[in-house]
Amino acid sequence: MSPDSSMNSQQGFSDFCVPDYPRIMKVKKWLVENKYIDSKREIYLLDIGYAPGSLADKLSDYKNIKRYGIDIHSRQAGKGLIFIKHDCNAGLPDLGRLFDVVFAGEVIEHIFDDRNFLKQLYAALKPGGVLVLTVPNLFFLFNRLTFAFGKMPRFAYLAAHYHFYDKKTITQMVRDCGFSVLRVASSHILISTRRNKIIGRICEFLADIFPSWGAHIIVYAAKP
Repeated sequence: MSPDSSMNSQQGFSDFCVPDYPRIMKVKKWLVENKYIDSKREIYLLDIGYAPGSLADKLSDYKNIKRYGIDIHSRQAGKGLIFIKHDCNAGLPDLGRLFDVVFAGEVIEHIFDDRNFLKQLYAALKPGGVLVLTVPNLFFLFNRLTFAFGKMPRFAYLAAHYHFYDKKTITQMVRDCGFSVLRVASSHILISTRRNKIIGRICEFLADIFPSWGAHIIVYAAKP
């Protein structure tokens, strides 16, 4: 496949806004709690697959963070965000610097050569920098229940997705590309707080205990 065919297959995301903000807020919380994000030093953040409501937007209140965003589609970038329209199937653009944090939320399943993409993310990080990767989980608990009735997997199956992942496959691939995996979590089991505040909070808590059942796998990994 060529980059042109990639653009054609991704047209459904041209007006995309991040709908599942609890996933993004869970990532933000982890980065802050583990001191990868703070207000005391200059931090460079790269948000790949940027869309309104993504991590770069949720961190806009940190004036010390230099925020960069990349996406295959044109985006209305928020104030202070440097946005680059680029198809990462053609490789990462040269941004002239390395990054402290790289976030690729729901992106790698859209990339033809996923291992090469991970190697490029590794190269884009400073030593000690952190990668946060989120992917749809093929074995989401809801999917396990519906497989028996001949239903296609929710979130994971889409014409614009070129790969399927579960906890084991994505974690091993990240390790194979040189990263140290710090934590594997998930967004939610069954429903999130976007649907129901009380039940969703329980489902989001359980997703971190049983990530292989969650809707989206979240991998936190460092460049040694």
